[in-house]
Amino acid sequence: MFVIDISEIDRIFHGLHGRRRAMRHTTAAERIERLERLRRELLARQEDIARAINADLGRPIEDRSEVAALQSNIDKARDNLAAWMQPQPVEKSPSSPEAERVFVKYEPRGVVLLFSTWNFPLSMFFSPLIQAVSAGNVVLAKPNPVTPATAVVIEEIVRAVFDEREVAVINADEIATPDGPRDANDIVLDLPVDHIFLTGSPRVGRIIVEKAAQHMASFTLELGGKNPAIVDRTADLDHVAEVFVTGKLFNHGQNCLAVDYAWVPEALRDQLVEKYVAAVRKQYYEDGVYRWRQDSRLVDKRNYERVKGYLDEAIAAGAKVAFGGGTDPENFVIEPTVLVDVPAGSRIIQEELFAPILPVLTYVDEEEIYEYVDSLGKPLGLSVHSRDEAFIQRVLDNTTSGGVTINGSNLHWSEENLPFGGVNSSGFGRYHGIWGFKELSHPRAVFHAAVR
Repeated sequence: MFVIDISEIDRIFHGLHGRRRAMRHTTAAERIERLERLRRELLARQEDIARAINADLGRPIEDRSEVAALQSNIDKARDNLAAWMQPQPVEKSPSSPEAERVFVKYEPRGVVLLFSTWNFPLSMFFSPLIQAVSAGNVVLAKPNPVTPATAVVIEEIVRAVFDEREVAVINADEIATPDGPRDANDIVLDLPVDHIFLTGSPRVGRIIVEKAAQHMASFTLELGGKNPAIVDRTADLDHVAEVFVTGKLFNHGQNCLAVDYAWVPEALRDQLVEKYVAAVRKQYYEDGVYRWRQDSRLVDKRNYERVKGYLDEAIAAGAKVAFGGGTDPENFVIEPTVLVDVPAGSRIIQEELFAPILPVLTYVDEEEIYEYVDSLGKPLGLSVHSRDEAFIQRVLDNTTSGGVTINGSNLHWSEENLPFGGVNSSGFGRYHGIWGFKELSHPRAVFHAAVR
């Protein structure tokens, strides 16, 4: 357990607060230079990063996907930041004859408090940090303690790249105070920051909203939800099966955009399950044995027991295991599993899974889908698999989600020109590309009157 003294928190925060005005005046070139230093350090530390993520999540040492994603984030800022920082002209309205010029000037929010999540511990820390720095903010960041090895490497990288008055890391579980130890999250959430950025659960999101209100701070919440995949009779089932393998199983299902459950026409269920199982076997099995080490495992015992509980409960209530169902408590592994005939009300189709289990639900009337999706709240992501444009449009018209991918899975996340974020219980605010720059900026309205 990492413990630091509250005097250290005060020192760090006052340094950031005192620096925020200077950061406000940095040029695009100066901000990009900071990001290029970060790029060089990330590339230099790739082996250390891979070993840390392997220790925390069991992901293969050879995996470099999180570093690659961050290179793309830095490229986007490098190529566009100068234009984003320019005042954006607004068309003058007829009701404002006095106007000589009207424009929007994007200004930094100030001190941004960043909480990252554990499923992609490197990229979910640095991606919003890159956007915050691009917008000219100072950042107080807290890596997730669930992935402690990666948190240590993150802290080392930040210290090597940034002035502590511009970006500081609090890698502590507890803070020593005169009244005894306190939870580190509680302490930093009492700081009068200007903006809070959380990637986490709806439960923690509610805490952030309450804490932000105490200081009238703005906030961005990247949360989660039950992401449905909706398949119709015109879909290419071979393609759907291949897409589900990636969209469900990558990172052992620990992905905020993972397919959480699938809706399939009743007459096509068995055919799709058969094709999905064949694709899973091809990708993840050798001589009938699940090769989990080529991907990852569940992050810890608590999450393993949570998922195992959902699975056992569903089976006891009458759900049928069409494939998989095996568990390895020593390594926190759940075998890729397909469930059918899942009873309504089962937690496995009510709660976000974050696991390699795919419940397959069937429908005759598509209205069943819309009612069920609506009953679970607005998900972060949704995918539609169809060659019928009218069906696709009906799904779009009858559902709401943070984003949608049609005939794929999670792809709207990777398009940096699209806004990424949730809606209501799956999140508030948007980031990626210019959307993140705007999210972490204050759009200041400027009306320049003509002088006669």
